[in-house]
Amino acid sequence: MNVTRSSHSLREHFYKCFFKSYCNQKLNDFPKTFPSKDVLKWYQLWEKNNFFTLQNCDKEPFKMILPPPNVTGTLHIGHALTATIQDVLARWNRMKGYPVIWIPGLDHAGIATQVVVEKYLYKTKGYKKTDIGKEQFLSLIWEWKNEKENVIKNQLRLLGSSVDWSKEYFTISENHNFAVTEALIKLNERNMLYRDKDLINWSPSLQSAISDIEVEFVELIGKTELEVPGYKKKVTFGQLIKIAYQIKDSENELIVATTRPETLLGDVAIAVHPEDDRYNKYIGRYVWHSLRETFIPIIGDTSVNATFGTGAVKITPAHDHLDYKIAKDHGLEIIDTIDEHGNIITNNANYKGLPRFLARDKMLNELTNRGLLRGIESHKMTLPRCSRSGDIIEYLLKEQWFVRCKDMAQKALQAVKDGSLKIDPNIYESLWYNWLENIRDWCISRQLWWGHQIPAYEIKTEQSKKSEWIIARSKEDALFIAQKKYGAHVEVHQDNDVLDTWFSSALLPFATMGWPQKMEDFKKYYPLTLMETGHDILFFWVARMVMLGLELTGQLPFKEVLLHGVLCDAQGKKISKSLGNVISPENIINGISLQDLNEQSKESYNAGILNKTELKRTLTVNGKMFPNGISACGVDALRMTLCAHNIKNRTVSFNIIECQQNYFFCNKIWQASKYILLMVTPDKYCKPERFTTLDSWILSRLSLMVEEVNTGFVERNFYKAVAAIKQFIYYEFCDIYLEATKWGFRSEEELVVISHTYTLINCLEVSLRILTPITPFLTDELYSRLSKQLPSFLSLSSLSEAPYPTTEEFKDLRNELLDERMNSIVNLITEIRSFTANISKKLEPEVHIVVDSSEDHEFYTKNINAIKGASRIWNVSIYLKENYVKTANSIHEELNSNCSLFLLVQDKSTLDQILQIIEKRKTRGENKSRKSMKI
Repeated sequence: MNVTRSSHSLREHFYKCFFKSYCNQKLNDFPKTFPSKDVLKWYQLWEKNNFFTLQNCDKEPFKMILPPPNVTGTLHIGHALTATIQDVLARWNRMKGYPVIWIPGLDHAGIATQVVVEKYLYKTKGYKKTDIGKEQFLSLIWEWKNEKENVIKNQLRLLGSSVDWSKEYFTISENHNFAVTEALIKLNERNMLYRDKDLINWSPSLQSAISDIEVEFVELIGKTELEVPGYKKKVTFGQLIKIAYQIKDSENELIVATTRPETLLGDVAIAVHPEDDRYNKYIGRYVWHSLRETFIPIIGDTSVNATFGTGAVKITPAHDHLDYKIAKDHGLEIIDTIDEHGNIITNNANYKGLPRFLARDKMLNELTNRGLLRGIESHKMTLPRCSRSGDIIEYLLKEQWFVRCKDMAQKALQAVKDGSLKIDPNIYESLWYNWLENIRDWCISRQLWWGHQIPAYEIKTEQSKKSEWIIARSKEDALFIAQKKYGAHVEVHQDNDVLDTWFSSALLPFATMGWPQKMEDFKKYYPLTLMETGHDILFFWVARMVMLGLELTGQLPFKEVLLHGVLCDAQGKKISKSLGNVISPENIINGISLQDLNEQSKESYNAGILNKTELKRTLTVNGKMFPNGISACGVDALRMTLCAHNIKNRTVSFNIIECQQNYFFCNKIWQASKYILLMVTPDKYCKPERFTTLDSWILSRLSLMVEEVNTGFVERNFYKAVAAIKQFIYYEFCDIYLEATKWGFRSEEELVVISHTYTLINCLEVSLRILTPITPFLTDELYSRLSKQLPSFLSLSSLSEAPYPTTEEFKDLRNELLDERMNSIVNLITEIRSFTANISKKLEPEVHIVVDSSEDHEFYTKNINAIKGASRIWNVSIYLKENYVKTANSIHEELNSNCSLFLLVQDKSTLDQILQIIEKRKTRGENKSRKSMKI
């Protein structure tokens, strides 16, 4: 029996058992990986301790409102982007010592909610809203709202949104309705509210006017067939139809080109450009309109595009904005030819009451039979569709309520010009100017059941010949005003129309701060510090908030606007229901199988949320993008991914693969924390008399990271902050420094152990605080566990209470000269790892570092333990070039003009394999020169 060998085995076995017991004791409170699914306990703690409510403080509060999600459904990944950006800012400001007011809320979303509930009702019950009546339908919407509200609020909690729930709002609540009514009364008193007949966007399917943002312009490259609500067959668009009009008292004809022959019965003139030599001789004459059976004039107008079609266009003022303007300029009659249902208005029995696109086909047949159709061509065009129903928009002349915008727009323009209002990024300033300089009055009335009923009352008397309206706070007030003017025998009837949702939303910055009821709060907290939202609603929401804020309060509603890009998928396509690429945050956070993902899509179809085409597309996209489902990434990884891109770009791409990588990053921090717990001894914790070079370097890098993260937050460049965090924590602290300390902790030098212990603990503690605004669940979980065992950690229930690391605090640790010197070692370590990646450590490879200068030789020798530890190669030697003798079986790599690496491998077959790998790298275009030598 070999006693010596047996004793060695026993010692090794004893050491392993001891170390395992030691590890179990130290890591008793640590799961193997970050428990990313068990995070809501932290949100409950934050709420319980009122971390999100306004705290008394001498500093000016940081104030925001959360752009209200619609109660149409639940939150998608686009909402998560907004919530994450705002939460990062809220948490960062709190940790800097500023009180924060961040108010959550929900938008009643008039048209959108009514449409989705109508679809749900029809899909699940087979009823239309008219079948059950207004009262019952509104009751159903309130049930829908309550259900979605609970889901949305839980989603915001899951995302970590640190909003003040005690201040939450709903845009159709009693308080907000009071603010809406007061706003309309004030606008009316200033002669800024009026009722008039004008062209508006009309959705025949919805039976309502809709806002510009709800009009989706579809680009057609030519002849295209589309599904249109109410039609059994697809309808053809993208065609240019040429029609002949006989000139009166002439054998000549004018050929007119149009994309809208269904409006032929509304033609009142033919227009040409007055400088068009082909036609200007006919100006003032007439053509025969065969379908209307009347003569209509030929007019000249400079707004006619002589290059479009034939250069002669028909004028149909009741259904086109430009035609309407031309008709008013030339005193032409206006003929309505399409009604609210999208049917033809005419006395002609052939077309009366026909759906517009069926009538179109019939008209073209009649023109063909009369020999007046001169051709049909495929034509590139833009088609306006209702984003809510998919119907084709009609421009109809209807009496609606309007807000005068010109004067308000001028004030909003001036605010940006003089710097009172900052738009970030400033590339949107030119769009701001362009839109406000060309603003039209705002149509604020909608023909819906769901929304703020307009507080307008029509006066009815026995002598009433024309409509007269009163804006009042109640029917009683309206009746009092009417009786004062007309006597007791008068009636008032409230308008059935409701307000455009954007009007009620535009009041949020001041209505949420108490206006017009709680004026003490309003004076104390208004205006907001920042309005953060997507650039796609700059005009529809932001500009209107600014206009109404200035008009109704005399102040800007906020000092700065931060605009983020439209969220797109990994292929760069906008995330939308119609494209089938909408992702739920919960599915990313908790993970989901492809089967369950598809089941969710089918449930949406069964509820009427998706139509058949959208379901088919969604199932296809699910299979392509997530063939293996979605693995659980956790909320912190999701938040980091959303912050890792430049949100100020026009589009922000989201890639699930990147999110999974950020999950690994979070786990890397978890594992690093476990390593630190194992390696450090708390009683060794004290500030060393001097730091090792390695520790001085990582502290310098920590200082740089703190500076860059704070700068990134100040400039709202979150992606730069994330990049700085990853560079330090992942690449420098974990990948280089931690590995390098392994050799140091084996050292018998007390100074090295103390220096490493102090540095490790402080770097980790600061890193967790710096990460908190972005990954609050991870950092609170880690900090709570580590603070029980590590000195220097603060005694807190949550890092929400901790101070944020500042640049000033760490600036003395910065050593740029050392950074530069250590950078050469980092590069060296990276190359050694690459060099030895394909070699088994059992072969005990040897690395020789050959340098030109004695200064480099001294520096590398001084830090050789760091090189060994981080490169994971123990046989490392440093040589001066003048003293180095090349050996057999070595591979040579020149790092730079002053330093070379030699890898010694005794096993010839392994050497040959490495040479082949190096050769392959060369063919892939690696820039560094490698040469091998066999002696």
